[in-house]
Amino acid sequence: MLRRIGILFLVTLALAGVLRAQDGLNLPSELFVLTNAGVVQRYGLGAAGVAAVTPEDVFVVDFAAAPDGSWLAYRTETGLNLFNPYTGQLETIEGLTAGLPTFRGRGDTMAWSPAGDALAYTTAYGARVWFNAGAPVFADLRQGQFEQVTWSPDGSYLAAEAEPSIWWLYRREGTSLTLTSAIPSSAGLAWINAAEIVFAPEEGGLIRMDLANANRQTLLLDDTWVYTWPYVQPDGTLVVFGRQKDDPNIEDGFGRLLGLSPDAPRVSSLGEVAVELRNLRWTPGGELMIAFKGGVLALVIPATGQGLALPVADVVTYAWGPPLPEQVDRLTLPADGFFITEDENGAAQVWRLPANGGTPVMETTAEADVTAYAVAPGGSRLVYATGGQLWLQPLTGAGQPEALADLGGRDIYDIAFSPDGGRIVFATATDPQNVEGGIWVQGTNGTPAGLIQPNGPDGSTYAPPFYRQPAFAPDGVALLVLQGGSETTGFRLLSEAGNDVSRQDIGQFDDALWLRDGRILAYGNGIGIGSPPETLPLVVYNPADGTTTPLATIPYPARVETAREIAPGQVRLVLSGYRIGPRPLEVADLRLASGELSPVGSGGYMHNPALSPDGRWLAGQTRPDGPLTFRDLQTGRQVVLGSPTAARAFRWTSIR
Repeated sequence: MLRRIGILFLVTLALAGVLRAQDGLNLPSELFVLTNAGVVQRYGLGAAGVAAVTPEDVFVVDFAAAPDGSWLAYRTETGLNLFNPYTGQLETIEGLTAGLPTFRGRGDTMAWSPAGDALAYTTAYGARVWFNAGAPVFADLRQGQFEQVTWSPDGSYLAAEAEPSIWWLYRREGTSLTLTSAIPSSAGLAWINAAEIVFAPEEGGLIRMDLANANRQTLLLDDTWVYTWPYVQPDGTLVVFGRQKDDPNIEDGFGRLLGLSPDAPRVSSLGEVAVELRNLRWTPGGELMIAFKGGVLALVIPATGQGLALPVADVVTYAWGPPLPEQVDRLTLPADGFFITEDENGAAQVWRLPANGGTPVMETTAEADVTAYAVAPGGSRLVYATGGQLWLQPLTGAGQPEALADLGGRDIYDIAFSPDGGRIVFATATDPQNVEGGIWVQGTNGTPAGLIQPNGPDGSTYAPPFYRQPAFAPDGVALLVLQGGSETTGFRLLSEAGNDVSRQDIGQFDDALWLRDGRILAYGNGIGIGSPPETLPLVVYNPADGTTTPLATIPYPARVETAREIAPGQVRLVLSGYRIGPRPLEVADLRLASGELSPVGSGGYMHNPALSPDGRWLAGQTRPDGPLTFRDLQTGRQVVLGSPTAARAFRWTSIR
């Protein structure tokens, strides 16, 4: 029995959940399509809907979604660009030398490496690779007129397909690519792991090849059958379509779905129907396929060939977004978490994510948006700002919010508690109409707020320095504040003694934090202009004697996103890079006694990362103001919290 895939598809029960009026599209990952109008549209998951994700004034030729789920690379007739539709940031990588694809719709003409540090794209002469290494570095591949390109799971190899089904494989070494193998013909190619592929010669058979072992080949299935479209599912199962050569009931271009166990060379039949294989490609995860013909897309069940046309038309080419982390409704964590998201009336409130795996709980009921907040050590109270006022909210018992201070509508931000919970410190903004702003201290017992460090050179002029990010010392006496200049950032110590405030500048740095022993860890050079420095210094400052001790340096392009002392003398660092585009996180530990840096593991992709008090968990958002995501640094498992779908300002409860 033959099953032909056409423009009209049979709607099956297995695909009925793909389109639901209340949820929108339920796809394996976000789907991106390029229309004849030169616009890239993103079909989001669930109720996310459809959105144009390229600038209105450009005509896009081809594109690729970055592995972080935020950035998009696209080409026009004039060059290659990177664009972040969530922030609006646009960067031009190169002009006419980027070239244009010869083919579209047959595969990915642009492909990001998994780490986002390289982008391959087909051209009229072959392919070109841009290495995202700070300074522009490019490599050209001229072995064929390529239809598509694909990276190995770790980005150490690149495969490129040319007509007629010829594959060229390159090994990456830094910012260069070396030809390592050529496959005369294969109806598809799949990565088994970082260095091994499986391919299906058009004359028959199925072969496994180890690129790291002199291209050693292992015959998986003999050439009495012809195979097409191999794919390795997440559990290691190899699925492929097969047709016995002498089978009179299955014509060329059709095949039945087969599966190979990851643990044994055993073939099982997964489908009894012969499916037409032209114009098919696998979706992420390998549970479904997608058919593309005549500008129309349809999801197809590979075992039966039955499918469902998607509400997408006028398509030139398409691509999938990166595989998303597993979605969960509940998660057990080492400490409570807090974040801001909107209530049912659209007002931003503070919510608590219980450590015991419970669902999020709304803790504030402010009439206007909550713009900033802080949780007391131990998690018994929180302070929040709304409408230029400060409120104190009990988190235990049935206490009601208590008004602490009215700052006359000023913008309040960067709130922090003292270690004993008896005082709070916060910053207010300065602008040309309201120059009175700076660092304030307020008692939680009703003591009036006092301005202890005004912005500006004299407290009455709209000019730098401006002060923010106040933090109490472990003993609750001194305050560490960031001091922002016109082109530099540094830090100042403030100490209250009666009605006097002593001030001590500790130098120019990008960021700093208190250590448990009363010293300060600072890092970066504090210079926000020009090229990033070749190395990023990490130092310890001792307020007792004013000495600065160098600890370590981190080479460019790494930079510190956040840091936390997770044990006495052990600081965990979350690192990203200065480069534009996607930036995966890496985690390392710094030993204060020796300055030794040791790798912990990957932090995955997330925005605004925050380390848990014990350093095991990393929390953030999948994109700016997106869903919350959590990564267990011990196991490497990363998940996304199903609700809320938008959050910001995540904080872990600090431990006394």
